[in-house]
Amino acid sequence: MSKRFISATLLVLLFGGTGAVSCEKRNETSALDAWEKMFDEPSAEPASEDPSSDSSADPSEDEPSKDPDEDRWFKTRGIVAGWSDIYAPGNEYAIDYLKIAKDHHLNTFSVYNADRNSKAWKDYMTEASLIGVRFEFQEHMMSFLLPRSLYDTHPEYFRMDKSGKRVKDANGCPSSEGALKEVYNNAKRLGASYMPTNHRFYFWLDDGGDVCYCDKCNGLSASDQALMFENKIIEALKELDPDAMLAHLAYNNTTNAPKNVKPAKDIFLEFAPFHRTWANALSETWAEGNSGWTHAKYLRALQENLKVFPVETAQVLEYWMDDSLFSGWKPSNLKEVPWSQKIFLDDLKTYAKYGIQHITCYCAYVGPDYNKKFGFPQFLIDYADGLYDFVKE
Repeated sequence: MSKRFISATLLVLLFGGTGAVSCEKRNETSALDAWEKMFDEPSAEPASEDPSSDSSADPSEDEPSKDPDEDRWFKTRGIVAGWSDIYAPGNEYAIDYLKIAKDHHLNTFSVYNADRNSKAWKDYMTEASLIGVRFEFQEHMMSFLLPRSLYDTHPEYFRMDKSGKRVKDANGCPSSEGALKEVYNNAKRLGASYMPTNHRFYFWLDDGGDVCYCDKCNGLSASDQALMFENKIIEALKELDPDAMLAHLAYNNTTNAPKNVKPAKDIFLEFAPFHRTWANALSETWAEGNSGWTHAKYLRALQENLKVFPVETAQVLEYWMDDSLFSGWKPSNLKEVPWSQKIFLDDLKTYAKYGIQHITCYCAYVGPDYNKKFGFPQFLIDYADGLYDFVKE
């Protein structure tokens, strides 16, 4: 998230932070001990020979293949990365993400800023698919679903600010039938361009954008309004792919669960604790990150969201390896990722306690320049192994 460099590239494709914040420990006892207790473990005869068959054929070939993730707790083990970070042919500091995926069982890539019409991208996808990597595309898409160019002719499509003025700065008015129709039509078009190989779509609202305060929308939370748009988007995506699923991003002003709008079938929770601190494990509920978000507050929000969205499909989007965040989104001033294996593994236990089985993590800016400055990022392997080897207690 907060990837401001994504939008410009999106236009081309479609039409042709802060460091971890710690706080002083105030109390050894978890603020959530009481309510967290609610979640405590929450010989055949040989077949007759067919003379017309190939006697050398392996009978097991007709049997359905076993899901390689069947015995693993975390079914989705993914990364979100920039194209220039994972693909740098000829660069002596290039990181072979596909080899890491193959050897350490990463199975999901979300890649931004790639020219998906290029031979390089198509060849990369083909090679990745051979080792079982699935592709999805996690992007802030609202400005493409509801183009700002429509404001002059249809200001009613756009959000009303607190002063009563229609503005086109972010998002839109989900109570506008015209806006929903526009979103529906564009979702079909964009869905065809952003077709994932795992059926999971991500059409996030504008990053940090405010919501609508018109008479119809006033009183609806940011999460409610996001879900109104998402319910229309999934309707469109189902026409492209009957198995389509769509993420409801619980992030920033949509972190808290929706209360007045119910999700349509196959909308899944994507929980992104952007304002936590990575200097402490989530289980240290007294710890506080940015904007007043304690870990206790985040875990309460996760608990409430899981009352609305199915736990079986819920996914976490983390930032343990997001060097764009830790470098303040300045690629010319890279900082070392403050990786802690202890905190990472403890966080996995916390997420598993709530039933989470799908995890992806940003590793933006972890590419050749990072490798050159800090050496090989061993945390990529530690992350992959930690997810694959995890056993729920």
